[in-house]
Amino acid sequence: MKILVIRNEPPWPLCYGGRLHCYELCRRLAERHHLRMIVERPCESDEWPFNFECQVAGASRLDSHEVDLEADENQPGRLERYFGINMGFVREVVRFTRQWQPEIVIGMNYQSLACLAHLKQVPTICDLQDDEVLHRWRELWHGRATSKWNDLKCLLAVGLFQRKYIRKVDAVTVLSDVDQRVCRLVTGHRRIECIPHGVDCEHYTPSDQPVDENRAIFWGGLTFGPNLSAILYFVEKVWPVVLAKKPQMRFSIMGRGHSPLLDRLKYIPGIDLIGYVDDIRPHVADAALVVVPMISGGGIKNKIMEAWAMGKAVLCTPRALGNLPGIHRQNVWIAKSPRALAEGLVTLTDDKELRDALGRAGRQTALEHCSWDRAAEQLERLCKDVLLAKNPVRFDVDLASSQVKNESKSNEVSLK
Repeated sequence: MKILVIRNEPPWPLCYGGRLHCYELCRRLAERHHLRMIVERPCESDEWPFNFECQVAGASRLDSHEVDLEADENQPGRLERYFGINMGFVREVVRFTRQWQPEIVIGMNYQSLACLAHLKQVPTICDLQDDEVLHRWRELWHGRATSKWNDLKCLLAVGLFQRKYIRKVDAVTVLSDVDQRVCRLVTGHRRIECIPHGVDCEHYTPSDQPVDENRAIFWGGLTFGPNLSAILYFVEKVWPVVLAKKPQMRFSIMGRGHSPLLDRLKYIPGIDLIGYVDDIRPHVADAALVVVPMISGGGIKNKIMEAWAMGKAVLCTPRALGNLPGIHRQNVWIAKSPRALAEGLVTLTDDKELRDALGRAGRQTALEHCSWDRAAEQLERLCKDVLLAKNPVRFDVDLASSQVKNESKSNEVSLK
């Protein structure tokens, strides 16, 4: 298949889950199909390890022909301006699609919906990952990083935006069952499928280095609202209870970016605000356990799967676990309240045998259930299903042609 992927930025460096999701799926699809990516903004890094072509729209003329959208769509409306939709980028995507003629187009985030809606002759899929309505709803009720008025405006705007555009695409993918239900409720779209994150179990592996039994750790983007809310919730409501029982405990926080909301943490006993590191693995290996105290947000938390892959015990809230296959006291410790989180942290740091058992079970869970290869296969099947539904005759011809080419190549190999 010829697959075009649309994204606002290249998926590199891998500093947050959205980029990781896009990178891992695209590089696997590119091994079996002709995949190209068109982005609005250039990469933050001068080099990237892509096995597919990634082109910045506007960096050079993709086609000499001008493209006009519908008369009432050349200028962005109020919703488009609110979300920063660049209609020039939309026109470049339409222009490039007409030039290259992909068989299917995948938009990698909700902002790509504005582009997908104008590709009426090509099958389209929007990979939402986290449903933005669910995300904004939870931020409105539990978030700490922004004002409630701003959260309410975002919630209403994103609901209207998704209702306007999602109906114009052929299929939608999200990370979890909850995201799927909310997206279907808000938009009425019938083809919404779950394609979860995975984890690279060859990159994240258990370590033999000594463990600091008085250290817990958290990592994630430090400008992302749900992460900030989780950190503040843990530090304010859980950490004082922990220190009263174990004053020698330390809680390390790693992540890219900085928020003024975290400035006061440097004055709290036992809190280590490490910030960005090139490689989280040595720091995670040194800690006794990983704490993921999410109270807002949606989707699937990569940090839990990465901790599982490294064989670390995980202490988390039900909101953090989400759709992951975790069972309390078997491969994860689940706590529903600040007191339960504090008691779980103390129990796990005091009981090495229990901690190690959770870590081993978590590693096995990652190996069996958290596969990027499986996620890429799901997306590939969805592409074929959508293509077949949109143009069954052309798909059958292309499939037969592909099989003939593969048989011809195998015959050439056997003759040699």
